[in-house]
Amino acid sequence: MNTLRHLREGITYGLFLLSCLMPRDQRLWACIGWHIGAGTEVFADNTKYLFLHIANNRKDLRAVWLAKDPELARILRARGYSSYYQHSLMGVWCALRAGTTVIDAYLQPENYRWSGRTRLVQLLHGKGMKKGGYAQKPLHAQDRIFSTSPFVSSMLPQVFVEKSPIVVAGYSRGDLFFKEIPGSDIGVHEPTRMMLEDTRYAKRFLYAPTFRRGAKTLNIETFLDIPHLSTWLLERRYLMVISLHPKYRDQVRNLSYPNIHFLEDSDVYPLLPLVDILINDYSSIFTDYLLLDRPIIFYPYDLAAYTENEGLSFESYDEYTPGPKAYTYPELIRTLEETVARDSHAGERARVRDLYHTYQNGESSERIMRALER
Repeated sequence: MNTLRHLREGITYGLFLLSCLMPRDQRLWACIGWHIGAGTEVFADNTKYLFLHIANNRKDLRAVWLAKDPELARILRARGYSSYYQHSLMGVWCALRAGTTVIDAYLQPENYRWSGRTRLVQLLHGKGMKKGGYAQKPLHAQDRIFSTSPFVSSMLPQVFVEKSPIVVAGYSRGDLFFKEIPGSDIGVHEPTRMMLEDTRYAKRFLYAPTFRRGAKTLNIETFLDIPHLSTWLLERRYLMVISLHPKYRDQVRNLSYPNIHFLEDSDVYPLLPLVDILINDYSSIFTDYLLLDRPIIFYPYDLAAYTENEGLSFESYDEYTPGPKAYTYPELIRTLEETVARDSHAGERARVRDLYHTYQNGESSERIMRALER
């Protein structure tokens, strides 16, 4: 097994060295995502929104999405965007010729092998409070890393940053909260969007528990009383959308309760402006939701175990989580009732929002482009 792994690594590195001989087209930008759903790629995250910004606004550049499955490439081309399956001849050719390659997670071996002498731009997936995020050395030196604030930059592990300059410009996906972005609907689960826009619901909640590393299953009944929750929501005309990690979604596909909706594979960011209250635990999604200045409830029902297993970037969970806390299901229901009645954490949210976001004006993609062109 080790021999086979070393052989694969050797071949990958050999192809990388050969790719260094290719002349690069500085007008060509290769954009690579990482969201894999139920066998298909989900068009999402910061690379998506910088790709759309370039494609929609920069006629002097050519942005190409290197898709992880042919279907997404077909969808993007049907909408007028340039995209190829990353393992097709055109996909490999664009990877070899791109003067700039844009990512928002780790560059994977299948992309690294064609990346010699390209300028690698790291937009980040997010840095909330998980200590383990970005704790590995990248395969390819990153020419620029973009973050949202000096506070976020300080949390990035040294092994990930190395000698890469960090530029504070914001996240491209955050621009969506301030203006319309053509193409942002691609990758969004349309039935969920329609449900959140349904005026029959008095309030709409999104519960987005984070991934528990090493946990192959997530027993939802240990932290949610689904039958009771459904009745409680139905009586008040509330809707709760639950967004589980893709590894856990198969466990709830057969569950069906009134006023509870389990989100399918989707870019969640276009849905956030339709949500009245976010329920979170350790995920970095709350840091972006702060830009909307709406209530956030934190439900860290396993705080001690999570801190021991995963670790947090700071000692005080309460200091950097601006909202009421619930540690049991009854507390969660009580906290939801109190928060619907009165939002009492606006000042606390503003303090943490300013820590995480230096810029709050919807021009992050443009700032990133200006920084790269300098």
